[in-house]
Amino acid sequence: MPAWLDAPAEAEISVPLRAPSAAAALADPAGVADWIARWQAVPEHLAEHVHWETRRWAQLGTQRLPVRWSARGARTLCRCAGTSSLREWERLSARYETAVSALAGASPHGSEELRREIAGAVSRVRAQWLRIPDIDAELAIRAAAWFLTHPDSGLRIRQVPLPGMHTKWLQQHRSLVGRLVVAARADTSPELGLAPAPVFHDLLVLDPDLRRARSGPGFPRASRIDLAELAGTGLAPRVVIICENSETVQVLPDLPGTVALSGAGYAVPELLEVPWVQSVPVVYWGDIDADGFRILDRARHHHPAVRSVLMDRATIASFRELTVPAEARPVVATSRLTAQEQALHDELSQTGDRLEQERIELGVAVRVLRAAVDEALGGGTESGSG
Repeated sequence: MPAWLDAPAEAEISVPLRAPSAAAALADPAGVADWIARWQAVPEHLAEHVHWETRRWAQLGTQRLPVRWSARGARTLCRCAGTSSLREWERLSARYETAVSALAGASPHGSEELRREIAGAVSRVRAQWLRIPDIDAELAIRAAAWFLTHPDSGLRIRQVPLPGMHTKWLQQHRSLVGRLVVAARADTSPELGLAPAPVFHDLLVLDPDLRRARSGPGFPRASRIDLAELAGTGLAPRVVIICENSETVQVLPDLPGTVALSGAGYAVPELLEVPWVQSVPVVYWGDIDADGFRILDRARHHHPAVRSVLMDRATIASFRELTVPAEARPVVATSRLTAQEQALHDELSQTGDRLEQERIELGVAVRVLRAAVDEALGGGTESGSG
């Protein structure tokens, strides 16, 4: 397909028809005659591409046989393949040519190289280009041209000032636009020059003294804050609780010396690199499933003292009726889980079972968390399951 888009006139298919030999014709004259007759009866748009040869057979005389079907030109080939193929080709090639024309002025590539690169980009997501309506195809091409001429706009994804682009359009079509941009510029970078989306975490200051220690009106007990701003909060807890899910962290009670954060799944490493988080023990509470243990393993690669709580066999056994099924996952190698955590991870990877942390009775969870905080405040900072 990339070659056909790049040079449609050179597209060619040639198929040998394996014409029978004289011996085959003698062995089955009726079958060979029927085969020849069926080739003589093909529709005209196919028949014009059948190549015939005259063969002289000693016992059967002169015979005219179809020996090869061949055609040249992408449009011709698609017409031979059927009406739907022709419609698809015409739509795809028209959008490809529009993209080449629109991006040529902003691309460092020469004409031939640009055609080749755009052909590859379009063909790799051919189904998407065929599926989207004309208005979205045209807008994707205009958007790619805009990003080529504004490579470092620094805008948020919903701020791109293109007519017809509603606030969520680029989120839905970013991959399509990005492929065109990468194909048209020389550095192959997938970045569009947009400002990165902020990563927000729920921040719960559970110690009343920490809330009062801040100058001015004090620090709110609960807030939602961008990851980039966490380091500048001036907080100095003695222990940090990280809950995988936002709903869980929001219902935690006051605890001495403690700040709690929502972890946002696999984004936990960035959270653990905040200086005041990095400097104190971390109590981690996640879902009891394959992903929960993999996130825990990743967390321990980024922090020297991460203790898990409520992520063990006793907890899942106590709340077994609240587990939910999910798809089994391939077992992956981890290096920072305890032996008990690793065994449970492997088992849950194979069964797909999961116990979401929100399902655990809050009173039980608070008792376990309070004990873990007390141990951390008393100097117990070894990694392990609680």
